[in-house]
Amino acid sequence: MDRSGLKKKFQRLFNVMECAPDASDYESFEKKVELLNTVSEVENSSVAVFDMHRGKYAFLRSRFDAHLQYPLNDLFKKEPSYFMDLMPEKDLAFTIDTIKKTFSWLAEKEHEKRKEYKLVFEYHLSDPAGNLYSFLQQCVILEQDRLGNTWMVLILNDMLPGQTDSENLLRKVFHIPTGKIMLFNDDNSSASMLTARETEILGLLSQGYQSKEISQRLFISVNTVNNHRQHIIEKLNTENTHEAIRFAKSVGII
Repeated sequence: MDRSGLKKKFQRLFNVMECAPDASDYESFEKKVELLNTVSEVENSSVAVFDMHRGKYAFLRSRFDAHLQYPLNDLFKKEPSYFMDLMPEKDLAFTIDTIKKTFSWLAEKEHEKRKEYKLVFEYHLSDPAGNLYSFLQQCVILEQDRLGNTWMVLILNDMLPGQTDSENLLRKVFHIPTGKIMLFNDDNSSASMLTARETEILGLLSQGYQSKEISQRLFISVNTVNNHRQHIIEKLNTENTHEAIRFAKSVGII
């Protein structure tokens, strides 16, 4: 399916996602915009809220304009189709399939339980020169209408330094209270790239342990720990341990 067909398929998703917010629902959301602005200032992420009823963004603040050379903050009124044009067709098809399967799965859950789940997936956007940048998107339900139907979705996008195009894009749905993977558990992902020992060491690093402390705890040399640290950075395509930890926590590796 070509890009035009994929974009039409994306739009059709909202024709089957029933929700009926009223004027008071929109008034209630407007009271949260100031808080969203604050979050966008302190988070090193692009923060967006997507209105499922109207099929467009209700809020968007991006930190990636300089990288992509597009005035993203001024273009959110063009709706998701603008960002679809920046995606490789493979990523666009993957994104549509991911969203469709996730919300079909959520529709089977009790209304009051739907906010307990988080969708995480990877995709790429291109700049005018054709360079690809990798992103990690996290989505949670922000608002439901009076019948419990999903209405507003909160979206956080993080740029992944050093990431390039890959054959296996990550996607997972997590149960937030437990961290358990609930959907796409059998898909290939970055988690399978790490060995058990690397995962163990990354977990200890996330708890604040230094290489020497980890070596003593695991009865291995400091040099071995540092070699594992370097392999983790290389496998997750991050620039340093801090970014590797942040990425690993986002996708449930640790």
